[in-house]
Amino acid sequence: MKSNNNKEKTIYDYSLFGIFFWSGITVFVIMLIAGIFIGGFAFFYRHSDSDDIKIILFWLALTLPFSYGLPFISLIKVWKQEHRLGIYWKDRTDYNRPEWERDWYLECDRAGFILCHRDYIERVIGSRVETEIAEHARGEVYHVVYEDIDGKIHTLKFSDDSLAQKFQRWFEKQEYTKFDENE
Repeated sequence: MKSNNNKEKTIYDYSLFGIFFWSGITVFVIMLIAGIFIGGFAFFYRHSDSDDIKIILFWLALTLPFSYGLPFISLIKVWKQEHRLGIYWKDRTDYNRPEWERDWYLECDRAGFILCHRDYIERVIGSRVETEIAEHARGEVYHVVYEDIDGKIHTLKFSDDSLAQKFQRWFEKQEYTKFDENE
């Protein structure tokens, strides 16, 4: 994807709705494909036509909430930030600056997105690693804890340590370093 000034278009160039849409599309497609398989399996065995339709409708009713639940929560958090600061995503002008110098931090992670404005964060308190123990567990979760301008404590969850470190470097306005996976 190219923009008008021959610069590659990234997710940072999208509107807030575009970020919301693209952050949930992967889970939506997976759920839709699973629904097609469940519907095909139900029609193939044809136990009961009314049960088949109920199963398919139930699955389709769950597809949107499951795929866009976390992005919607992220969207609400962004709206609260915008309202509190009076600075809006649509008004940003830092497209051409390096990612670590931008006022907004954007990362799509954990079936949602993280979007924070630098002025909303008073200070980063610290970070920690936890292991999720559940049926849906993905292993380790990396938390970055920060205090906002109102003194409230918030936690951002990342699926990878390098993403958590990237956020901390962004807040400190330090240039990102690339890690070589072969070392």
